[in-house]
Amino acid sequence: MGCRCLRSGILISVLMIMVLSSLIVYFALESPTMDSISIEGSSKVKQGDLMNFEEISSSDFVKSRKYRVFLDVSVPEIHAIDVWRIRDLHGRYLNGSGVAIGIIDTGIDYTHPDFYFFNGTSKILAIWDQTLDGKPPRNFSYGYECTRREIEDRTCPERDTVGHGTHVASIAAGTGRAGPYTGVAPGALLIIVKSGYPACNGTQWFMDEDKIIDGLYYIAEKARELGLRVVINLSLGSDLGGHDGSSNLEKVLEKLVDDGVVVVAAAGNSGDEKIHASGLLNVGEKINLKWFIPVLTTSFGLSLWLDHGDEVILTLKTPSNITIKAPIVNRVLDGVKVSLTRNSYDTGVEWLLELTSSLGLPSQGWSIEVEAVETRGSRIWHAWISSDTCSSYREGFIPGEGYSISQNYTIAIPATSHRVIAVGGYATKNTWKNYLGEELNTFYNIGEVLSFSSRGPTRDGRIKPEILAPGSVIVAARPVSDRYSKLDINRYYTVKHGTSMSSPHAAGVAAIILQFKPNASYMDILNALKSSARWSREYGERPNNIWGWGKLDARVFYNVSIRLEGLPRDISTNIYINDSLENISIDKPIEKVFLKGSTAQVRVQKMIELLERNVRYITEKDTFIIHDKEEVTVSYVPEYYLEVESELGGEYGSGWYKKDTVAVFYARSYVFPEGLEILFKPIYILSGWIDEKGRILQENKILMDEPHKVKAVYSQDYGLLYTGWIIISSSAILTIVIILKYIRTRRAT
Repeated sequence: MGCRCLRSGILISVLMIMVLSSLIVYFALESPTMDSISIEGSSKVKQGDLMNFEEISSSDFVKSRKYRVFLDVSVPEIHAIDVWRIRDLHGRYLNGSGVAIGIIDTGIDYTHPDFYFFNGTSKILAIWDQTLDGKPPRNFSYGYECTRREIEDRTCPERDTVGHGTHVASIAAGTGRAGPYTGVAPGALLIIVKSGYPACNGTQWFMDEDKIIDGLYYIAEKARELGLRVVINLSLGSDLGGHDGSSNLEKVLEKLVDDGVVVVAAAGNSGDEKIHASGLLNVGEKINLKWFIPVLTTSFGLSLWLDHGDEVILTLKTPSNITIKAPIVNRVLDGVKVSLTRNSYDTGVEWLLELTSSLGLPSQGWSIEVEAVETRGSRIWHAWISSDTCSSYREGFIPGEGYSISQNYTIAIPATSHRVIAVGGYATKNTWKNYLGEELNTFYNIGEVLSFSSRGPTRDGRIKPEILAPGSVIVAARPVSDRYSKLDINRYYTVKHGTSMSSPHAAGVAAIILQFKPNASYMDILNALKSSARWSREYGERPNNIWGWGKLDARVFYNVSIRLEGLPRDISTNIYINDSLENISIDKPIEKVFLKGSTAQVRVQKMIELLERNVRYITEKDTFIIHDKEEVTVSYVPEYYLEVESELGGEYGSGWYKKDTVAVFYARSYVFPEGLEILFKPIYILSGWIDEKGRILQENKILMDEPHKVKAVYSQDYGLLYTGWIIISSSAILTIVIILKYIRTRRAT
């Protein structure tokens, strides 16, 4: 999956195509069949040395698997400029500050102005050039490591002779000091690994899997030592393998992500190439799978994958009609070294064909006969091919019976990993003027997915890519000392296109997210990218295996405005926003920014009491769950306290009442003296009420427009007392009369 040459006008001749392609640098992915350079004697990281990763032995690597780099995108298009206006908790603008972006690529021109901050310090914390010897990093036995001091002193021997890595790093984090082309996260720091080697007279660049893994360990450990969160960008990939997360590289990436590293990878540039075929197995039927190999090819691979339980007999046919059944190990047929071997993985069975010849491989006449002998799996098979061709066109399957050739299932490895964010490409620009003033153009339509952008799903059915970013006519940094090419804008910038350029845009956004939320997980970032992605009905059902969840949008944040109403201005209260305690008042509302895809919880006090004022404030809703931009208004309703008093007791109605409600209160209507006190005390009769201001109330009700205090007013009634004394006096007189009459009667007798 390589970076395509941009065509300008009419293609004059095949020779001019070759020249132009060599200037662009055609980067494609290789697979486990290419044995042109073996992977032997590479340095391995011991268990426990770096982030507790398990040791991976050299026998675990497919020696012929080669990884190729891909090729930009518009920063304003993804709205990164809008995000730069937001500040983090430390008051810094959101531009990736305090976060590292790790890049494994063709190197970097560390002298380029765009890799320096405006205070003159280098953005690059370290460079490990795996292609030079002399000063290997700790825990490794090869390569040359440059410190930040060496970079700033310009004594580091590393050079980017291709320009791909320089371009990628500039997109992700360039400061734009040399011109107006600022990267997505200009505040981010960089950790660079130069890996691989040139091929095809410098028109291609290959990387070996074990060296990539070493580079991953190095970046992860360097970031850990410096106390930085890190995003690793991989603008590289391979077409050969299971496309299901089963490769060694993908497994290492999963461990890295579990340890807190975020990984973003180019989806690949094989969408319009005939590198994938699939079919259905039926016992007794034979499928003749055919392909062609371009000239100038010395290494070719084909990876055929089956489910466990599906068994086949494979017969290879050579251009000279030699047939031989698998397995085949290092046989020489027609001057070609041939291997066709079976490998079992947790996710399925791979039959791997590898063809190598230093003199070049025959182009036509190759095929594999696939005969199903047992089908206890899904019966579906998939095959992918790749090569190290130096030709201007790629290898491809030839149509035949029993199988189909499709754009689906073309996502590159390791973008197929379960824990890697795969980024496809769409067009944001299709014309530009080079340094000569010539207007150049491509045939891609603005806003549309790039035809070469690889498509999903993965072999195990997952949707890929997750996101699309601009990938056509991307202007970014070039090595300053390089000779000019027709594609260059000026001395400092050039144009490239491909999903290699799409990926660092997403990596830059991920760095911005980590600055905003340093403890963000891989899932937090993925959900934010999905939630903010732009979508159009023209793309079909969301998500899908062409557009993923949509176009990358750096506006991965949403604002929440929290305001109070109903409280006095001099009253503040505490609220919890997630687990953070904040103080708020009517005159001091709170504005908060949250990561899209995440949920925020706002909890407020249900009741605020001002007992000295006999007032309290109640809200009916004290918890708010927020998923997107929202204005939260917490409405408090005052309640006033009514104090009911009676000197004679028996009053009731005291309590809290909502504002402007009518409170009803009571007291005893009559209070009689107890026992014989009735002869000496009057009866108290409730005659009315007065409030705290001395106002006479007409009835036992009051409008609660403020706190109130009401008091029962009693009048004294002496009528019963007088009546009682009259009765008592009358009784006494009558008694005396009766007694006197009795005495007289006794005397008379």
